[in-house]
Amino acid sequence: THTKKLEYLLTKSNLPPFTMMRLGLIGSVSATQAAFFSRKIAVSCPTACSTQMLRMMSTAQPAEKPASPQFSSGPCKKHPGFDISKLTKANSLGRSHRSKVGKDRLAYAISESKRILGVPDDYLLGIVPASDTGAYEMAMWNMLGERNIDVCHWESFGKGWFTDAISHLNLRNTVEVNEITAGYGELPDLSKCNPDNDICFTFNGTTSGVRVPDGCDFISDDRTGLTLCDATSACFAMNMPWSKLDVTTYSWQKVLGGEGAHG
Repeated sequence: THTKKLEYLLTKSNLPPFTMMRLGLIGSVSATQAAFFSRKIAVSCPTACSTQMLRMMSTAQPAEKPASPQFSSGPCKKHPGFDISKLTKANSLGRSHRSKVGKDRLAYAISESKRILGVPDDYLLGIVPASDTGAYEMAMWNMLGERNIDVCHWESFGKGWFTDAISHLNLRNTVEVNEITAGYGELPDLSKCNPDNDICFTFNGTTSGVRVPDGCDFISDDRTGLTLCDATSACFAMNMPWSKLDVTTYSWQKVLGGEGAHG
């Protein structure tokens, strides 16, 4: 039978661990077979990767659980003092953003965000749909193309902005789009940024954990170009040098543990 053949394959074959892992995900693998399979990986691949694969293969519930189950789509923990009952006290659940209650709550979120973040009075702050991605792409679509551009990236989101610039906006048809990049865990040579160009960069690399230096001194005070900063993993957690940041986007999804959808 299929199960017997699969059992033989799992217990007798010398297939590479990664191939075995894929086969092990077939639904007919029993707990005993999966346990043997896990031991096989541990013997064949006694490295950090084998630990990861063992975790992938395990069907047991984790022995340790977080002290707080209040995690959002970030995935980040909700802020201290979070209580869902506070949403009902605001009388905004189920109400349109166009209602008076909805407009009041949005205005309150905007004013409190400016106050807490120390955003200068002459900066405008707004709330848009589509999380930080929507906010950053709105900025790119509306503000880039006037001058040459330096896109600095060292992780996946920053690389996405570079792809937007050259593939979706096709900006290389009209201006220079320079790629200033480095691998995961590293920071590129930011001194290559031209103060006469628009500069796109991520303040804190969400998927690599590498952030720009304090103060953003690579950005000239005498620049003629705009700086477009993706700060979704930085705002509310790091000091933001607003004098260096002309356009800044973020979402509540990361540091504040909010849900996705707004930027």
